[in-house]
Amino acid sequence: YDPEELRFLDETSKDERTTSRRFERSKKGKRAAKKGVFVRGHHLSALGLLTIDGMMICSVIEGSFTVEKFKVFLQEDIVSAI
Repeated sequence: YDPEELRFLDETSKDERTTSRRFERSKKGKRAAKKGVFVRGHHLSALGLLTIDGMMICSVIEGSFTVEKFKVFLQEDIVSAI
């Protein structure tokens, strides 16, 4: 393949829980306690199409990409741009 032909599609997401640990540490024989406030915030998802020249297409939505939203992204954004 020629490097100019390669395209990479990647998805990422972010919400208020992204930086939270799933596991805590404690001394031997002691229970691990997690203190914090439960936050129900915005969940953002991003899809990007990368080429050798950089980001070609990017889509950011509130919530998660479902199969239907992904198909719309492919049809309306990627196919129309290529």
